Amino acid sequence: MKERKLILIADNINIMNPVIDKALRDMNPQPIRELAVKIKEAGAEVIDINPGPLRKNGEKKMSFLINTVQEAVSLRLSLDTPNPRAMEVGLDVCKQTPIINGFSLEPKKLEEILPLAVKFSTDIVGFLLGPDGKVPISSDQRLSVAVSLMEEVKRVGIPPERVIIDPIIVPVFWDEGTRHARDVLSCIRLLPEVLDFQVKTVAGLSNLTSGIACREEILSLEEAYLAMLAEAGLNVVLINMFRKRTVRTAIISDAIMNCRILSWTGVKA
Repeated sequence: MKERKLILIADNINIMNPVIDKALRDMNPQPIRELAVKIKEAGAEVIDINPGPLRKNGEKKMSFLINTVQEAVSLRLSLDTPNPRAMEVGLDVCKQTPIINGFSLEPKKLEEILPLAVKFSTDIVGFLLGPDGKVPISSDQRLSVAVSLMEEVKRVGIPPERVIIDPIIVPVFWDEGTRHARDVLSCIRLLPEVLDFQVKTVAGLSNLTSGIACREEILSLEEAYLAMLAEAGLNVVLINMFRKRTVRTAIISDAIMNCRILSWTGVKA
């Protein structure tokens, strides 16, 4: 098996962040620049740009947001919006080839988002969601969706190595939330065998603790589950880069799983 490195994608630039929401409404670049610099200093390798659906002035706002981040840092970007036109404009203004985040078996995503990965020759995240947008419950159901997803990828001519599978983490306090968490791990382990190649995987860790207000509970859950994800073979994780304990867990887990020399300089809280 190839040596694996756990890539850290910052999920801090999203429309649910009040700083980003206000800056985008005011078209004020300064708070965005400052946040991007802090994200880079925290150790992120990629920044996820998630402005939401962008129902009004979507193309203008997406372009503004991306250009503002690119003025501040030179990190690769991941673009996350269901608005296909805003996504296309965003892809066009990126200085480095970004990641499209992402598509699923939902007809609208297959018709409007997936072809953009062909047009711009980008990596693309594939969400393991049903055609109705619902999250599968079991590992077997997730694996079945993954097979169908890769058939769509093959149909449009995207090389399989450019796909990053997201098995979908759900809030742990959902009904059957712990079962979902367990089956995500099983899915990550089994995907290479089922798809017959060393597929890359990504997980949005912050989803696990959605709805939890206590910081200590959030950090404890993220630390425990991130270590499990790393052991299962996860390649990429979207995390809040300002949760230093979570970032430290990612660095330590990666060092152990890949037999790297552990430098405490990079893991101090």
